Amino acid sequence: MAPQTAERVQAAIVRLGYRPNVFAQGLMTRKSHLLGLLLPDIHGEFYSELLRGADTEARASGYHVLVSSAGRDQDAPLFNSNMVGMLAGLAVMITEPDAYLIREAGGLDLPLVVIDKDLAGPRTDRVLVDNRSGTRDAVQQLLEHAPARDVFFLGGPERNFDTVERAAAFREALTSPGYGPEESQVLFGRYTVEWGFQAAHWLLEKRGGGARKTAILAGNDEIAVGVLQAAQELGLDVPGRVQIVGFDDTRVASMVRPQLSAVHVPMADVGAAAVRLLLERMSDPSAAGRTVTLSTSLVVRGTTLNGRG
Repeated sequence: MAPQTAERVQAAIVRLGYRPNVFAQGLMTRKSHLLGLLLPDIHGEFYSELLRGADTEARASGYHVLVSSAGRDQDAPLFNSNMVGMLAGLAVMITEPDAYLIREAGGLDLPLVVIDKDLAGPRTDRVLVDNRSGTRDAVQQLLEHAPARDVFFLGGPERNFDTVERAAAFREALTSPGYGPEESQVLFGRYTVEWGFQAAHWLLEKRGGGARKTAILAGNDEIAVGVLQAAQELGLDVPGRVQIVGFDDTRVASMVRPQLSAVHVPMADVGAAAVRLLLERMSDPSAAGRTVTLSTSLVVRGTTLNGRG
């Protein structure tokens, strides 16, 4: 194209506000710059942070992220064949046993990364979070000021992979010479403020209100907020009579008073790692499957005795 013609084309692009159609480009070049990301839900900071990390990493490499949730009509296909054909790769977050989702995702002719589930496969890439180390740190923090019999875990759904791993690590960390944790010290429910409030209210009343100190590790920050609300409604000092540690370390942990001690989960890094693995898989489809495990860390704030806030 002659320089004068190129200048006129560029001026027209600016004047008309033209933006290239990535779908049309993919059809013409047979090379897509779209990555798919399928999540259990897209509501809340937990997922928005994961999306932020994935989007930032994708854009840095010239890709865009197409996001959907796994909530579906059982009579409709989970993956639309036309849309799948537009994707260069797919990352799927699997948080609970779901044979249908696993089968459908594994059957796609696409580079695939699985988040949160250690799915078997010679060329399946995975992004996992080290729940165990953060759980151990949290339990040790609580045990500094409460005996093992007074420490409890209020988790999410019993089949949720993170809940299962955190509950197992809780039991292991609570085990000490001469003590074995009781089943009643582990409760399962929902990842909501409402369930945290109900469970903690019942537990604290059952234990005689503030007659005994109670230390609680919550399965996520929303449950922890519910625990805090229950303690405050019952007139129990936090952290004097009730100690609380949340999980995830979302912004809500710093918004409540006292501020929540919480196990920090690097969700933005999870999204970024998933995109990096996808891009690596696209460049080398025959490589052996890789697993990236991201560490967690305890952030101590005002709901535990040596915290601040």
